[in-house]
Parts: sequence; C-alpha cells; structure tokens
Amino acid sequence: MGVIERRRREREERLRRARIFAESILDLVRPASVIVIGSTARGDFNAWSDIDVLVVSPSLPKNPLERYDLLRPHLLPGIEPIPLRPEDVERLVEKGAPVIDDVVGGVPLVDDLGLLRRLSGRTRPGPPNY
Repeated sequence: MGVIERRRREREERLRRARIFAESILDLVRPASVIVIGSTARGDFNAWSDIDVLVVSPSLPKNPLERYDLLRPHLLPGIEPIPLRPEDVERLVEKGAPVIDDVVGGVPLVDDLGLLRRLSGRTRPGPPNY
C-alpha cells in the first residue's frame, strides 16, 4: 500500500471515530452542528494529532466545564471535543477568529443549525452574511 492510500485510510478511520462520537451525543445536544476541524479535516495530521470535533448546540450548558462533563462519557480515544453554544460562535466570527476558517473548511458530520451555510457566505473579518 502506498503512502497516499495509507494516509487516506488513516483519515477515514479518524472520521469514522468522529462520526461514532457525534452519533453518541446527538440525543443530548440536538439540534446541533458537529464538524471535524483542524488537521484531521485538512489531512495534515500526524500520529500525535487529536481529532478536533466542534460541537455547536443551544442545548449545551452555559458553563464550559459542564459542557465537557456532559460529553466526557462519550469520548473515544483521540477525540478532542470543542463544545460551543451558537452565541460563542457568533463572538468568534465578530472577532475574525481564524478558527472560523477551520470550521468553514471542516468536515460536517451533522449540521442541524445550518452553521456551514451561514458561515461560508461571510466575508472576513466580521459577522456572517445572513
């Protein structure tokens, strides 16, 4: 097996784990947008890279520590959840945070909130073009 094929399979395995995680939390957080971002989405991960999974939901607790507590029982090896409420994402957009570009270029697993549609039409910096 060549290097490219091996990397493709590794990425697919990472995305498979992220999908399992997403499916396991949907009853807790729906409606939600769940998007793989970072090195796994881009394909430039290494053996030590986490699988960054953005979870955006109005159902998440307001307290960030409680968000992690809610998701922790569902974590799989390598999964690094990034739990945000929609208002958190809006603040990041308003600040022109680079992570928003990662979200737009991410791999959507669930997008009940239409987050990618709303963010992809924006011009940076500033809020999305609704």
